[in-house]
Amino acid sequence: MSPDNHYDAIVIGSGLGGLTAGALFAHAGQRVLVLERNESFGGAATTYHKGAMTIEASLHETTDPRTTPDPKGEIFAALDLYEDIEFVPVNDFYEVRCPLVGAPLTIPHGIDALGDRLIERFPRDADNIRRFLAQVGSIQSAMRIFMEKHGGLWWLAHGAELPFRLWPILRDLRSSVSEVMQRYFGDNEAIKIALAANLHYYADDPDQMWWLFYAVAQGGFIHGGGHYLKGGSQVLSDRLLDRIRAKRGEALAGQSAVEILLGMDGKVSGVRYRPRGGGADSVAHAPIVFANASPHAVESMLPETERDKFMAPYRDKPVSISLFSITLGLTRRPAELGFTAYSTELIPNWLERLSDLKRCGALLDDMPGDQLPPLGVVDYSRIDSGLTNGELFPVNVVGVDELSNWEGLNDDDYQTKKNAWLDAVIQRLEDEWPGFALAVAQREFATARTMHEYLNTPGGAVYGFAPNVPESMFLSGPPRTPKTTIAGLWLASSYGGAGGFTGAICTGGAAAKAALHELP
Repeated sequence: MSPDNHYDAIVIGSGLGGLTAGALFAHAGQRVLVLERNESFGGAATTYHKGAMTIEASLHETTDPRTTPDPKGEIFAALDLYEDIEFVPVNDFYEVRCPLVGAPLTIPHGIDALGDRLIERFPRDADNIRRFLAQVGSIQSAMRIFMEKHGGLWWLAHGAELPFRLWPILRDLRSSVSEVMQRYFGDNEAIKIALAANLHYYADDPDQMWWLFYAVAQGGFIHGGGHYLKGGSQVLSDRLLDRIRAKRGEALAGQSAVEILLGMDGKVSGVRYRPRGGGADSVAHAPIVFANASPHAVESMLPETERDKFMAPYRDKPVSISLFSITLGLTRRPAELGFTAYSTELIPNWLERLSDLKRCGALLDDMPGDQLPPLGVVDYSRIDSGLTNGELFPVNVVGVDELSNWEGLNDDDYQTKKNAWLDAVIQRLEDEWPGFALAVAQREFATARTMHEYLNTPGGAVYGFAPNVPESMFLSGPPRTPKTTIAGLWLASSYGGAGGFTGAICTGGAAAKAALHELP
């Protein structure tokens, strides 16, 4: 066997979790091989072209680690990513357009600014609004305590005050979004919807969604502001790949991992892979494998004798929602059609309670009717996104979807149904912004089936495991560790931590750190 087939680590999948693990491992002087089954790198963090239109696969906005308590900041600093990536502010968080809320309501960044805006619209609930936002702010402060590096003397000196500072987290360790919202706002569904109009990005059931997940994610945007990566999410994927290649690493696209090889001692020894379109197998050897994949996909790569034990921590855990994503190329700037925000949440009139969100995923099971799901609409031309080429102006629309909505359809029926839903969504945008439909020159629709096929995730899940309320005070929910039952095999995906860009990056970082710690 040629020495070129020997590596210090192999990364299966090139999403952000795997690329982060690989880049950090390479940064530590280790030689890394990345295997990607698709023809391009990046997973969900991808930007691609269709005709004259540039399409962002997933990113609407993220947080700049320098503006808020953000666990990915340490990774960005370690890899010198700030030198190569520009965070573009997106101004206000989002605009809510909902009959129950009234006139379009802008949700600004900043706890104080948001409080003033909400109190102006809902003056009778001023005290509850201030208390609610104070709790969100306190959770951000508590998160900062965990983020900062403190020695034993600091913890000893501050031990008496910590229970009070951490109370916002401890109080609602097992609360759902619905429970906390009900505590503050009772039956005032308009405020709940205004504050959680973008909840469908994370989950489709506020009765099950973990409050702390929401408060940390939403609070990060409110506190530090939303940002877009100039040029698209592909820029981040490419920079991580650069870090791997700069340290003698390699990245191979169009290569599917088919078997994770184990030695006689039960430890990882390598990966067997083959061209996705067919061809001879190849083998690469390494004592470490970072699986940027779901456990469900990894299971089939393991020896049958190891599968049950490997899957035991994951098998009964619910996975996250899937999403549909529509990109529309306009011949006119959306601002000319009346768009007033970078991100707009269109909440339908049938959604009268926040808990009604749980009905959204199944709406696409049939052809379009009277009810459309909530839509998140992003105008990339409103900022210096790097996606607008002067010919077409991309607008992206997302909503909750389910793989079952698209299963069992032949190619013709699948395309017919997609076109019908495209027409319905465009008509909804036309109703909101007259002239929109005539400006659409190109349209692309990625369904939950697309997510399933491209990401190779169960149900087309986009965030790993569902961010549900933990089952006990010991947080016995989805495993939040990259460690697996196989020595040398680490989950470097959202399934080993939390979902979203930040979650995937941090899980990749945790996997690399743990693997480096175990090196001889």
